[in-house]
Amino acid sequence: IKTGTRADPALLRDRGDDAIIVATGAEPYLPDFEGCGAPNVVTAWDVIEGRAPVGAGVVIADWRADWIGLGLAEQLAKAGSRVTLCVNGAMAGETLQLYTRNHYLARLHALGVAIRTHARLFGMDGDTAYFQDTLTQAAIQIDGADTLVLALGHRARDELVERLAEEGFPVMAVGDCVAPRTAEEAIYEGFLAGRKV
Repeated sequence: IKTGTRADPALLRDRGDDAIIVATGAEPYLPDFEGCGAPNVVTAWDVIEGRAPVGAGVVIADWRADWIGLGLAEQLAKAGSRVTLCVNGAMAGETLQLYTRNHYLARLHALGVAIRTHARLFGMDGDTAYFQDTLTQAAIQIDGADTLVLALGHRARDELVERLAEEGFPVMAVGDCVAPRTAEEAIYEGFLAGRKV
């Protein structure tokens, strides 16, 4: 086990390994939209890891309608922020099991979290967040957004897989570096890779 070392072809070149399993994960997907680089626009990871302070009024742009948007909304509401959860779907948490989703929605309702559905992020200007209704194409404007939190999915970190494959290494990719999904798929792919070697 070697920690604190960046893996690259040069590090692995002369080792003669029979297999290299790459599990480099994913990173937040950041679309190009007006206001994307503003200091009050942060990713869900920034908030969860405590790297980004949030203001009194928070808007969460939730593209996947999964655990992340619901969990962030609860965390920030409990911390005292006024939270609006904007979901690009028919309902918040729609990718979760019914009993789990309903439990979370009840908790968010009790915390006073406002939920907007069918809301696709359009842009951010100062303390105003702009969305578009995916059903009617109407504009949605949310004022008083001190912070916009992006929970817009993930992008695979597959650069190492590609570099190793190009140089002929015996590489297998598992988890989110293949395609961002859940821990269930990552564990299963890791199990298959382990059986193979």
